[in-house]
Amino acid sequence: MPSPPPQLVFSNDIAHMDEWARRTGIPLTTAEALGTNYARARRWMLSLKNQLVQNHGWSDVTPLDPRLLFDIECPSPYRSPRGLPRSPNMHLQIPANASSFFSRERRVQWEMVFHSALFPGMRHTVPAIGDLLHLLQCLLTGMLVLVKEEPTPGVGMERTIRALPPVEWIHTHEATLVDILGPSHYKQLFRAASDNRIAFKLERV
Repeated sequence: MPSPPPQLVFSNDIAHMDEWARRTGIPLTTAEALGTNYARARRWMLSLKNQLVQNHGWSDVTPLDPRLLFDIECPSPYRSPRGLPRSPNMHLQIPANASSFFSRERRVQWEMVFHSALFPGMRHTVPAIGDLLHLLQCLLTGMLVLVKEEPTPGVGMERTIRALPPVEWIHTHEATLVDILGPSHYKQLFRAASDNRIAFKLERV
């Protein structure tokens, strides 16, 4: 029986992100520096949003909450034998400012976005979804991790956690990432993603 696919887990806990900062050597920056990097990434994120709208059947939700960079939705791809949707429309919301991810009042909102079936179901089949996930992992390392749990004979349940994009993705988008993050941050990101002992964390449950 095949094991379930990795699940995306959102956590805005600073201690959790700091653990990944120590592990990867990518230090947690100041809120101001994080906001600057995030602002530089907005153009790329809007380009990914436009790809989803133009090529993959997504549409804008209106009116747009001014706190959001974009808010889009698409019909669920999961259908019953009669062709009826098995779940409500999928929603993808991204904030205008990185600080929104750390708002206590909006934590449930981001969990609903990132814990839905959207990313596990589309990150490999819709390039813009995968690119958006990987970009956020670069901007806010440790906030979004992929978690896969598998039973291991004689050991019990093992949990593999990944907080960084594949190194091939980072290399492919080097020029844009250097523009957003700066050269030293990019070099450390590339170095950490190249080492599976750093990019992956193994836990026994």
